[in-house]
Amino acid sequence: MKIHQNYITLATAVGFALLVLLANIFLHAPEGKLRMGFAAALYLVSRDTLAGASIARGARSLKNPGRWLYAFYMALFFGSFMLLALWRGIDTLPARLPGTLSGAALFGTLMAFAFKTPPYPYAHHFKLESPLLPPRLGAALTYMAPPLRLVAIWAFYQASPHTPAYLFFYIILIGFAVPRYRRKSGGNILWANFPTLVGYVLLVALLFAPF
Repeated sequence: MKIHQNYITLATAVGFALLVLLANIFLHAPEGKLRMGFAAALYLVSRDTLAGASIARGARSLKNPGRWLYAFYMALFFGSFMLLALWRGIDTLPARLPGTLSGAALFGTLMAFAFKTPPYPYAHHFKLESPLLPPRLGAALTYMAPPLRLVAIWAFYQASPHTPAYLFFYIILIGFAVPRYRRKSGGNILWANFPTLVGYVLLVALLFAPF
């Protein structure tokens, strides 16, 4: 019996939450439940943006902007998850952020340029002929997105309460919202995008969670 991809996606999201739980068993860090929820949300919200970057990454060349875009999103995902898994409290963020950013940048660069990766296997699930944004505007915004996203994350966080919930909320929402390609709906747009919608609902719920 073939299991629908949506169920596999939701199960994988639970797996990311359990990885944070496993790390927390050894670290005994604060906000454990909160970070588990955000780890699941990170995977659910980011997967279409990561897929779009993977589909459009093109040839493995330093001159290829598609590869650098792919490196950025891989680095953002890896760095976000490392923050969640190895969290030691909001007060330690300034000390831990340089190392996390360096590790994330190295990871993204290696994934984009050092390893030969096969084509994205689920490209047929997306409307490649009609990107989410208009062609000219979309192309410009796509390649301007990395610095714009980082500046927006910093600006929104600075204007909000400096809590872990707001930090992770902005990293995930601003970092991965608006993927390059839309999913094919197959006649049911809600079900086609169900895991992503679960991720957004989880994000909002965690922002106001009592723990």
